[in-house]
Amino acid sequence: MKSKLTRKTKRAICIYVIVLLILYVVVEILPKVTDIFETTQILEPGNLTLSYETTGYLIKDEQVGIAKETGKVETLVETGTAVKKGHKVVAVKATGEKEGETPRFSDYTERLKGYEGLTEDYKAPISGVFSLSIDGYEDYFTPEKMEKIKKTTVEGLSFKTADLKRDSVIKGEPIYKISGDDLWYILCWVDEETAKIYEEGKKVSIELPNGTVNAKIYKVQKDSAEGDYRVIFSLNVYYEQFAESRAEDMTVVISDNYGLLIKNQCIIEKDGEKGVYVKNKNGNYNFKKIKVIASDEKESVIEDATYVDAEGNQVYTVDVYDEVLKHPESALEKELEQEAEEKKLESQGQEKEN
Repeated sequence: MKSKLTRKTKRAICIYVIVLLILYVVVEILPKVTDIFETTQILEPGNLTLSYETTGYLIKDEQVGIAKETGKVETLVETGTAVKKGHKVVAVKATGEKEGETPRFSDYTERLKGYEGLTEDYKAPISGVFSLSIDGYEDYFTPEKMEKIKKTTVEGLSFKTADLKRDSVIKGEPIYKISGDDLWYILCWVDEETAKIYEEGKKVSIELPNGTVNAKIYKVQKDSAEGDYRVIFSLNVYYEQFAESRAEDMTVVISDNYGLLIKNQCIIEKDGEKGVYVKNKNGNYNFKKIKVIASDEKESVIEDATYVDAEGNQVYTVDVYDEVLKHPESALEKELEQEAEEKKLESQGQEKEN
């Protein structure tokens, strides 16, 4: 037998639905409608940060130490320590192989078969950062291969690391890693629109989970296979998790610019020059040229007071707290009509004089 809702329950449900609708209108609809009816914007100073969130893949020159005998292992330096080439980092006291023993970490060493970065030397083969972890992709994410790495391949990889810290080793097992830190790279992919603001040689800052590092855009190239753009950053700075990280969530800050903030819808072009319509003392709106420093999809940051144009001329532009039109299309159309009418009258006057 179906139970019927009481009148009280029905009323509670109705009130709940009405509250949800009101919240939706307040959060989603009202700001958009309000923006439509706001006809002007007051210019105020502020910062516009151009940034992009993505996943970055650390590219390093990595050398993996392999045990050349079975025995007791002693780590001679702390993880994260920078060591010079030739510095002894581990010691193994041979105890002899036991029958039936097979090397551990086979999932990782299988991927490293044939890798030229494997060494049986217990001294650091290169200068770099000492660590006790590997992911088996040391031969894939290399400076020599980074411009050919495919996005679809990378996205299907699992970056689980193996902890190499232990008291004993079996011949053939990995026992340490050195990551060269003089010059390393971060690889990521961006869409075509974002790629337009990435210029090779430009300096940026990259916000990583364990800190912010300075970098330089090394390469921007279209990835013909996926249609996205491959961006590679070069770095020569310290990062805490450098040796142990492979894939990191990051925010690339392209620029952080200070000036007057303005909504993009206020900006219009007249006679090939970008500008805005500024309210004067009489309540009328006049066109003033502007210089855009940087823009995102919603707003721009522009110069205030004066700027020098491409011809070297000083241009007087908008000031802080100027009031500008938000939707200047009709003002431009009206001004162009007035100018056309003035030219027509001037032309008629000249004809009469002749």
